[in-house]
Amino acid sequence: MAADEGVLDPLEDWQLVGEAYFSRRQLYELDWGGGAGGSGSGSGGMNLAFMRVFPAPSGGPVAALRDDSKVVLFVGGFTKPDIQLFSAAGHPLGRVLWDSRARVVAAGWTRGEQLLVVDDAAQVHSFNVRGERQPLRFSLGAECEAAGVEAAAVFQDGLAVLTPGGQLWCVPDVHEPRLQRFPDPAPGLAAAAGSGAGSSCVHCMTVLPPSLSSSGALEVIVAVEETVRVIDANEALPTSVFEGPILRLAASPCGRLVAGYGQDGTIHIWTADLSEVVTRVGLSETELDLVDSLGAEALPDTLPDQLVWCGSDAVLLFWESVGGLLVTLDGAWRWWDLGGGSAAAFATEVDGVRVLSSDRHLLLRRVPPAAASCLEIGSTSPGALLYDARRLFDAQDARATGELLDLVRSGELAGAVDDCLAAAAAELDPLKQAALLKASCYGRAFRQLEPPAAAAQQQQQAEAAGSSAVGSDPRRQVVEVARRLRVLNALREPAIGIPLTMRQLAAEGLPSLVARLVGRRHYLLAMRICQALGLSTEEVLVRWACDKISAAAATQPDDQLMDALQAKLAGQAGVKYAAVASHAAAEGRHGLAALLLEHERVAAEQVPLLLDLGEDERALDKAVESGDSDLVFRVVHTMWRRLERTTAAAAAAGSSGRPGSVGSAAQSRFWQAVARKPAALAFFSKYYRQQDPQLLLELYEAMGQQEAAAELHLQAALEMAAGGKATETSVQRELARAKDAFTRSTDTHQGRDRRWEAAAVQTMARLREQQLELQASSRREGFLGLSVADTIRQCLRLGLKDAATKLAREFKVPDRQFTLLSAQVLAAQHDWPALQALAGRAAGDRKLGLTMEHFIAAARTHGAPPEAQRWMIDRISGQGALTKKAQYYAELGMPAQARLLAEQADAAGGSGAGMLGSLRGAVGGTVGSLVSRMQGERG
Repeated sequence: MAADEGVLDPLEDWQLVGEAYFSRRQLYELDWGGGAGGSGSGSGGMNLAFMRVFPAPSGGPVAALRDDSKVVLFVGGFTKPDIQLFSAAGHPLGRVLWDSRARVVAAGWTRGEQLLVVDDAAQVHSFNVRGERQPLRFSLGAECEAAGVEAAAVFQDGLAVLTPGGQLWCVPDVHEPRLQRFPDPAPGLAAAAGSGAGSSCVHCMTVLPPSLSSSGALEVIVAVEETVRVIDANEALPTSVFEGPILRLAASPCGRLVAGYGQDGTIHIWTADLSEVVTRVGLSETELDLVDSLGAEALPDTLPDQLVWCGSDAVLLFWESVGGLLVTLDGAWRWWDLGGGSAAAFATEVDGVRVLSSDRHLLLRRVPPAAASCLEIGSTSPGALLYDARRLFDAQDARATGELLDLVRSGELAGAVDDCLAAAAAELDPLKQAALLKASCYGRAFRQLEPPAAAAQQQQQAEAAGSSAVGSDPRRQVVEVARRLRVLNALREPAIGIPLTMRQLAAEGLPSLVARLVGRRHYLLAMRICQALGLSTEEVLVRWACDKISAAAATQPDDQLMDALQAKLAGQAGVKYAAVASHAAAEGRHGLAALLLEHERVAAEQVPLLLDLGEDERALDKAVESGDSDLVFRVVHTMWRRLERTTAAAAAAGSSGRPGSVGSAAQSRFWQAVARKPAALAFFSKYYRQQDPQLLLELYEAMGQQEAAAELHLQAALEMAAGGKATETSVQRELARAKDAFTRSTDTHQGRDRRWEAAAVQTMARLREQQLELQASSRREGFLGLSVADTIRQCLRLGLKDAATKLAREFKVPDRQFTLLSAQVLAAQHDWPALQALAGRAAGDRKLGLTMEHFIAAARTHGAPPEAQRWMIDRISGQGALTKKAQYYAELGMPAQARLLAEQADAAGGSGAGMLGSLRGAVGGTVGSLVSRMQGERG
């Protein structure tokens, strides 16, 4: 059986409530900083009876302020209603200097340990754990400001408020504060009661955050008159609860249950939609246990001061004058002495509830089944036997072997190992943790002795159960549990004051925990936790650096502070120097920010901040080095926009010139900075070619880049001509400018000028003039914008042969090209006699270098009849004429003529077989069959 010292702990006691054990463990002795102002007592400590206390969940901080509804005798200290902030161990963290005349209605903590304070003027304030005001501050709207705030509930990252008129307003997420008007809880009753009496119809309310509600939306559960209603953003739903009035409500941490306390002294537990009763216990039923447990003479005749959940396993009701009543889900109950007859504050956790009194901090929770089976006095469970075997082994008692072998034979060793490990993870006492871990390791070493059937069954059960919270690999579970227990033990130290359990740590997550430690400036512990559990230390280092910059004296030189920062940051992977530099810039230390950015490796983080610091040229250099085109464009665009604003301001002050002119020294520096970076110049040119071509021209001219200016002029001319809206004079002007710029342009790197481009532009201008004249003389449109060849072709098509000849001569079109253009026009017009005549003349002119094949090609392109094609085929001359004729005839579908010509070509000395083979390959179908037959006849 388990050793008696397993549960005999002066700081913890277990009580059996129904069929489950619940434990009450003292976490800390509290002195609240040795005496808090406004305590209401003349000695050290803080009397919570005169205070309003708002503890945060997950072992979080505590906010306390004087209860202005109670008369307090002050002996020294502060008289202002400031909000004092403490750790869970009662150590002061900071103080909120409440400078508002409004009264604090409610306060609460967000997940990130940000204190939200709601005052009766409908203003929401936020502070960090050190009492420093945060940027988050907003109003609850004009209607709430006019009506005031009667009650408020702060939950996770949101809040709900009730006005004196019974209106319900909610903010689901304070980080995006969008105020929502929920349906009134009791509109009819409020109207009947009269103006301003709406809140009197509402007895109490509790909130189901979106992360916990079944609908995924914010829900408010409100007790109204004799019933309870569930309200969301759209409607107020009635429920089947009519046992009211319900005067206290609380939702469980899991979001699946709701507890209430009725005026008749009945404790109710329902499902979250209030459709089913889980259990119901009358206060009178607990009188006997009250007398036995606390020695009280009578049940309390007042409302409970608090109704809270103990995890999701039980409900705790607290009366300051009596104590606490714990009611489980199966209807069992137990009275506990929690506050020692004094006031107390409660913080519900996922696995229990923390109780803070004037001098003690307790944790009340259900004992996890594994811990109960291993540590219960008289337990004979496998876990308890293994725990006892290890204790005997440490005492060098031979009975250890016998107990271990009994577990092996029964096949229960694996379960015992897991139970001891789970019990160690749930335990808060370091000595018991070590003993249970040793027991688990002791049993794991003998797992190989288990029978194969038992081992296989245990493996199947483990696979069916899935992975555990600390890892699915059994060989690593002990290591992972041990590491996390070391973290939890370090967190529970009074100097840190974050008393988390393993289950709470799993629910919160390690990144959130690290962020909380950094917020409290426990940098060293945060670093060690990250290193032990394999987390990134980036956030810790960045926050440390930012806080060090903020705390540094203004007279400390930037380079000296940089050396101090680098002593910690150098060699650390993943540190975002840009974030630290941004904070330094916000603190007014621009020189330090520039030094920090020298160590930033991510250009996308580095360049924008350099621009903000006014380091434009450095930003441009870094952007170009990164090769990120978007980043380069962003820098150049920002530089130019900044220059435009400067120039516009100077012009408004009395200087001349439009914004964007290149006369000032600042603009000259901009041109020089951009010009020395070809990539930057290219992006600038690409953007402003579309947005402001005139500005780009000024840039090119200022930089002496005549070729780029000429291209821009040419592009402008082409766009004007294509658009059809500009006058020809404008087009000719741009072409003239382009020609002049090309003439002046010289490529110094390649040693050649741009006179050819200048001549081409001049030719284009002259062509447009000729086309305008043709349109005027022929009274026909369609010439402008055509090429020289197309213009000649159009003249020939219209019968303007003289004009076509003149154009060909002026623009030096070769006779050969002119003849081909004429042939194409005649073929397109199906003027076959004229085409034949032209072909006859041109084929005999050796200067033109044209053959009859050129004209045959034009005729075939435009569908010439066979007769016209035969006339030209028969006039093919020169070497290989017979072969060519045979080929054309075969393609024309005249196989007999093709055969005859092929035989003639063979007789003339050619390869008849090769000729006929080529003909067969060139044609198909019937013609190909004829060619094959011709080859057979020759064979």
